[in-house]
Amino acid sequence: MMTQGLLPAEFFDLHCYVGKWDHPGTNERYAERLSSHYPELEEFHAIFGARLADVKAHLDKKAFCDYSDADRRLARLAWSWVIVAEAVEVFKQARVPDSKMYWDIQVEAEI
Repeated sequence: MMTQGLLPAEFFDLHCYVGKWDHPGTNERYAERLSSHYPELEEFHAIFGARLADVKAHLDKKAFCDYSDADRRLARLAWSWVIVAEAVEVFKQARVPDSKMYWDIQVEAEI
């Protein structure tokens, strides 16, 4: 996969997460969390989380309708980070403990 242009230039260091975490919907992001080994979740949480303020500042500079494809990928990575953060910060594992629940969310609009 070509990495140049996948993300805005200042976020090139995060391009290695695009293949795994750039999913169009919440269900796909949650499924990726469930299929991941916990150390992968911890790594993504730490590395992307360290850049989260920069990501937010970058995306907040323009209206959502003006996002480039690279901006949209970056936003989807941020949304994946949120799902991963719950696993790392709250449950300390990919799955919700003592639950067989799986999200089935209807997404209003895909980007």
